[in-house]
Amino acid sequence: MTETGTTGFEEQLARLQEIVRRLETGELPLEEGVALYKEGLELAAGCRKRLQTARNDIKVFSDGVLKDFDMPEDSPAADD
Repeated sequence: MTETGTTGFEEQLARLQEIVRRLETGELPLEEGVALYKEGLELAAGCRKRLQTARNDIKVFSDGVLKDFDMPEDSPAADD
């Protein structure tokens, strides 16, 4: 299983995509499918956390003042 704290975001996302691809085939033994599903949940949570941290770190220069980045309300990520 991948430890989400030891790899970069891009590596986590690539692994998550691979897991989704393998699960979608429907050709895995039950035990392997469940293990991959659990790993995918952990990776998704890790990616979500990294995205949230990055969002919080983004600053926008507006009207001569630095302020926190705000997601548009219609953005899917704004619902998290």
